[in-house]
Amino acid sequence: MFKFTVLLVLLLVVAGPATPARGASTGPSKPEQAQGLYELARADIALGKLPTRRRAMQRLERAARLDPARADIELELARLYQDMGFLKQARRRFQDLADRNPADLPARRGLAALWRRDYLKYLDTTSLDRALDHLAIVVRTDSTDADSWIVLSTLQIERGRADAARRSADAALRVAPRRADALLAAAQSAYRCGSAELADSLFELAIPRLVTSARSRFEDIAPLASAEDTMRMRALAPSLREDFRRRFWVDQDPDPTTTHNEAQLEYWSRVAQAYFIYFDHRRREWDQRGEVYVRYGAPARAIYNPVGSSNLLTIRDAGVSRTNGLFPVNSLRWEYPELGLSVTLEDRLLSEYYLNPIALHRDTDPAPDPDSLAAHPEQFGTAGGRGVFRVLPPGVRPLPVDAVVARFEGAERPRLMTLMSSPGTPADRAIATYVVFDSTRREVARASRALSPSACDPATLRDADFASELPPGEYSVAISVADGPAARGVRRETVKLVAADSTLSVSDVVVSCGPPQFDGARGVAPSVRLAANPSRRVPSGDPLVVYFEIYHLRPGRDGMSEVEVEYAVRSIERDRRVWIQRVLSPARRPPELLATRRESQRGEVRRQFVSVPLEELPAGRYRIDITVRDLVAGRAAVSGGEFVRTAP
Repeated sequence: MFKFTVLLVLLLVVAGPATPARGASTGPSKPEQAQGLYELARADIALGKLPTRRRAMQRLERAARLDPARADIELELARLYQDMGFLKQARRRFQDLADRNPADLPARRGLAALWRRDYLKYLDTTSLDRALDHLAIVVRTDSTDADSWIVLSTLQIERGRADAARRSADAALRVAPRRADALLAAAQSAYRCGSAELADSLFELAIPRLVTSARSRFEDIAPLASAEDTMRMRALAPSLREDFRRRFWVDQDPDPTTTHNEAQLEYWSRVAQAYFIYFDHRRREWDQRGEVYVRYGAPARAIYNPVGSSNLLTIRDAGVSRTNGLFPVNSLRWEYPELGLSVTLEDRLLSEYYLNPIALHRDTDPAPDPDSLAAHPEQFGTAGGRGVFRVLPPGVRPLPVDAVVARFEGAERPRLMTLMSSPGTPADRAIATYVVFDSTRREVARASRALSPSACDPATLRDADFASELPPGEYSVAISVADGPAARGVRRETVKLVAADSTLSVSDVVVSCGPPQFDGARGVAPSVRLAANPSRRVPSGDPLVVYFEIYHLRPGRDGMSEVEVEYAVRSIERDRRVWIQRVLSPARRPPELLATRRESQRGEVRRQFVSVPLEELPAGRYRIDITVRDLVAGRAAVSGGEFVRTAP
């Protein structure tokens, strides 16, 4: 074997280098080799396996070196780098292409996607602005690129530019009017710009066209509902779940007098943004960022790996935290100061997939502080504070509304009387709307009317009243006032109507600005028209005037009913000093006002108003309790209500 090897070497040395014949081929050129590698790489990529993708990357790198002028090879390599997570290399390749040709739209789209991802990871608005700049170049060059218009719209919302987002979404819709994601972008941007009715119609078109994994996010109420409601709904037959969701959203609707549900529209707008920003189409889900976003909206402040975080896996157990130094994590903190809420999320796999922190003996699910939420009347929370929504859509100015719902007996059924007032002048053209829902959340009464001058202050207050006779049961009452599309106010109340019987009873007590008018009218307008004071604020120097009705008095042998009415007015003002001050120096309570009067009449029903002088009482919150005694039957019934005496 050794001799054979030596002989072969000698022969090669003697022969010397081969000289190609004149005109013979020298093999493929560099561009031809690059093309062959490019085609092989694309075939490897099409197989979709990790080993073949790595081989494709190596082939494309060789092809790019062989023919550096080929933009298509550079683009394919940049996209492969991006898909495989080599983001720095991908950005460099895309940027080289954009530098060579500023109008290279695929390179601009790639750079926009990379800067978008960089923003979502590090929360650096500089990265967000760079993504916006690249997308702006794309759509200026190609206004028919619906995909770029949609991404541009969602990132403009992320930047807080709702008007620009709406223009971008409208451009996408003009290009692709039937695309679900274009409709979705247009719907959420319309809502954020204050066009609630348009948003509602666009959402109704978009949601049914989405794929199941996306559509289910819009239909799911689990992020907002209590654990009990979620379990109750899942135990229902599929045919009954839709009605459960309908009742849930009726309960959350801040203004049921409109044709759309403002809370649901805000929720859908958040779901749309979370879908565009956080939804992973491979996993068919979003991480905890999407879950928090749909519940509370965008945070006021977001911090990546905040100062003080260990950036190590931490398990919290009954006040003790155990840290494992072998497992690094990235943490994210979202702050909602108006809710007293700070949300910490952890990326424990370093894959940009965030979860709640681990705790063994406490719930890490975020929830707002009840006192902080109560301090913001422009917002309201769902059950358990699992979601927070605006009372009014964006761009709508709130109008002050005072309302009172009172229960009386009607001719055949209980009578529900609703009285409201709102600031306004005689020149205003505001409209009040009243809606009642029964216990199944079905609408059972609705009426509208223009506001009229209030008896309490005709120059600065307007009021309206409504009445309905309804069967006994639980009801939800909503009343709103609208001064055009840009100003609204709304109040909601829950009330229970009981069936009348033959025993002595007293209606609710209504604070009034004077004695009622008995006009005998029927229908929507009440038969007794009260000079109502829905704010229940009694100016200094004025007496307290209240109205109530007494039912089922028993006449004596002479046909006369004998009734005794006793009232007591007492302070319910809370002493807000610290406890030690309350102990050492108890506050002096205003004196109670007591009075009794007897009346006789014919008939079983008495309509009564009482005027109580308040000169002895300082400003503050009070309650009047009324006790009615039927002196013939020897029975008694009570009712009452609260009011505020204002300072001079």
